[in-house]
Amino acid sequence: MVTPVNTSDRLKQLRELMSSNKYNIGAYVVPSEDAHQSEYVAACDERRPFISGFDGSAGCAVVTADQASMFTDGRYFLQARQQMDDNWTLMKWGIAGVPSWQEYVTDHLPAGTRVGIDPTLITAEQGAKLREALQAKSGDLVAISENLVDIVWGSARPVRPEDPAFVLDVKYAGETHTAKIARVREQLERDNVRGLVVTALDELAWLFNLRGSDIDFNPVFFAYAVVTNDTVTL
Repeated sequence: MVTPVNTSDRLKQLRELMSSNKYNIGAYVVPSEDAHQSEYVAACDERRPFISGFDGSAGCAVVTADQASMFTDGRYFLQARQQMDDNWTLMKWGIAGVPSWQEYVTDHLPAGTRVGIDPTLITAEQGAKLREALQAKSGDLVAISENLVDIVWGSARPVRPEDPAFVLDVKYAGETHTAKIARVREQLERDNVRGLVVTALDELAWLFNLRGSDIDFNPVFFAYAVVTNDTVTL
């Protein structure tokens, strides 16, 4: 039998931060993804599992002053219900009448609500759409550079991995990294743009023929890259 994680103290600390003068937000969004929009993340980035107890690969938590809601899809309804304690309400994505987390914060919270989020965990496009929808109801999307769950997690949060990356031989990669970069530059020229920022970890591993072990069971490493017509920065 699965014993739910007791999240009462974690939520209490998070809500104290939310209501403080420093942050002053009415809701806080805790996505599953890391700063690279990865579906599978390192232990140090498992913020949604930490705050809720639910450790399925897909889901998003929204915490307000008096509600804690977990949005996930049908693969995880049973698991989420077993792992979460009574502090949490399971929001079943895909069921008629159940909003997405974006619809919830824009349509189901009081008008004027300031919704906080770590800006590194949401795409620019998603953030812009959400901010526009909130501002239409006198609210706002507040980018908070300090992740509030990390503050609650404190010294117990796992250390970010810094495992060495290694070169994948071209006989396995099928193409040299220089040839791949040349093809990227050809596309840049066709699109008439000056450069490409690469953030997805699997794309970085493919482009540079490198592999790593920063995320369990995924051959990737933490990095970003910028490719222009005459420079490459990893």
